[in-house]
Amino acid sequence: MWDLKETKQLILHRDKLWDVTPAAVKEFPSEKAKAIALRQMLGLGQEALKWSLVVVLFIFSSVSDFVYSVSRNKELLIPFGLFVGCMFTNLLKETFQDLYPTSKERCLSWHLVGMGCFFVLVRVLAAYITAGARVFLWYAANGGLMQIWWLWKSLPEEEQNNGENALQDIVSTSMIAED
Repeated sequence: MWDLKETKQLILHRDKLWDVTPAAVKEFPSEKAKAIALRQMLGLGQEALKWSLVVVLFIFSSVSDFVYSVSRNKELLIPFGLFVGCMFTNLLKETFQDLYPTSKERCLSWHLVGMGCFFVLVRVLAAYITAGARVFLWYAANGGLMQIWWLWKSLPEEEQNNGENALQDIVSTSMIAED
């Protein structure tokens, strides 16, 4: 347990240490640093999600779907399903851009996640449908996932530029607020 004399000495040492601390350390923008660190961590998490789920799921499911299609003599449904999936993804992307015009600045990354979840749901639900429609829906979902992956692959350059602009806006806004 601390007695009163030791507590006063600790307070005295703390005050002396604070007095000799440089002004740059005293005015360190910890909230800005926390916001920047949080953005970087979310970006890394999004990148890990993209590579682990989208690519691995797409590769393994495409191979298994191809083997199933060949074994059932449904090879002609492959290009048609892929084409329909890509076109439907483009339609959804354009619809989201029309409905939410501010999302153009945010590069549609959350919309792409939502569309990816939709196509994964289509793949899961297609397992309970007859064989011909199942193959078509699998490839439509694969085409949609492939198009989402392509759109997401082009995001880092745009998102990085928008992210840097957003961080500069945060820093300049907080600098003005401090003045």
